[in-house]
Amino acid sequence: MKRYIKSIILTAVSISLLTGCQTELDTFNENPNDPITTTPTLLLAAMEISTFSTHTSGLVRTSNIFDQHLAGTSVGQLGDIQRYILTEQDINNEWNTVYGTTLISGHILDRDFSADYPYYNGIGQILTAINLGYATDLWGDVPYDEAFRAEQGNKTPSYNTQEEIYQRLQTILDEAIVNLKKPASSNVSVPGNDDYIFKGNVAKWIKIAYVLKARYALRLTQVDTNAAQKALDYITASGISSNADDANTFFTEQANELNQWYAFDNSRANYLKTGAFFVNTLKTNLDPRLSFAIAKDDNGGYTGNAADDLDTTSSSYIGSAYASADSPVGIVTYAEAKFIEAEARFRLGQNAQPALETAVAASVLKVTGTAATPAFLATAATTVTLANIIQQKYLALFLTMEPYNDYRRTGFPALVPNQSSNTKTIPVRFPTPSDERNYNPNATVVSNVTTNLWWDK
Repeated sequence: MKRYIKSIILTAVSISLLTGCQTELDTFNENPNDPITTTPTLLLAAMEISTFSTHTSGLVRTSNIFDQHLAGTSVGQLGDIQRYILTEQDINNEWNTVYGTTLISGHILDRDFSADYPYYNGIGQILTAINLGYATDLWGDVPYDEAFRAEQGNKTPSYNTQEEIYQRLQTILDEAIVNLKKPASSNVSVPGNDDYIFKGNVAKWIKIAYVLKARYALRLTQVDTNAAQKALDYITASGISSNADDANTFFTEQANELNQWYAFDNSRANYLKTGAFFVNTLKTNLDPRLSFAIAKDDNGGYTGNAADDLDTTSSSYIGSAYASADSPVGIVTYAEAKFIEAEARFRLGQNAQPALETAVAASVLKVTGTAATPAFLATAATTVTLANIIQQKYLALFLTMEPYNDYRRTGFPALVPNQSSNTKTIPVRFPTPSDERNYNPNATVVSNVTTNLWWDK
């Protein structure tokens, strides 16, 4: 039954995001989880699978085009994204996946099952924090406190400010840690194979919660003078110690459970390529991750498209480490944790080099399956500056949203915008979805993609 439900949910999400990419299709307005008949295991499955989809499709795809990991071409609609044209109709599906599947499922878990299933609820709270973080980091002010009160007659929720959302993120994660530290006996039943990420290992989930607390603390370096110390404290508390602690997506080679980067290229070949800045940096540095992160181009080499090149389709797509049928992709990782530690220590005037070297080594091992050589680590991690920490993080956290967030927060790496675009400026946010503008008079509506977020000063 669990596998059947998993396939149904993943099929729905995949069809909406892959065949309805960047359109006005909206298949997530109705909540499929009836709180009278649903169970914690089905709600957790819905949250994890929709998180996998979000992490490997529209939101991250667009973010990675903006930060030049990827490049859209004129073959399909991603060429508009490459030219920094992102309209309010383009991201309705993504908004509705986050709110209409993931966050509503987390709300029901917390509302109906928190007392008897603290482990399920704790995992759901961590997934809520991940997805609410996606939402606020792309849209700024978003609904949360009033977001799920339709059954009480409130179908037009007010928005929380981004500052308030960041306070909620820390509170949600604190509550998750409390739930996951309760004895197993406090649960009517505990997660197992229905938890596709950690198979119910709550100790690993607690580590992820602390890394997320550090991620969100460090995001606020421009608005909180204590951001670095808070981030370091959370990383120290996490106990995360190796790639074995990573929270990854889970895909199989079955038709309805494919890695979405793989599925996208199969269904929309040449819509998407890798970016020249990313590929050339790997090549210049003789980076051992090159052949794993980047597929060979039509000429047997490794090439990406420049920011203003929408026409080349002979260049490289994403490599096998990320875009095979069953490739896992890191959502929250040990490498990220060590990069957070490196930046926090640098900002605090402490020795950041060991953490930076460990971060690079963790990424190389995860991507290639082989330990990095001392020579490569010396080249990559000897220079301890904010620019190099963020540059190395940019190379390591390919196909996540974190490099885009870091670029907006720090200005690194130093990217040259597409000069053939209308704005000649890399967008720093997503516009408010048209569904929200049209149907929620309480929405905070922002149409200009060059309007900074609260934490991006």
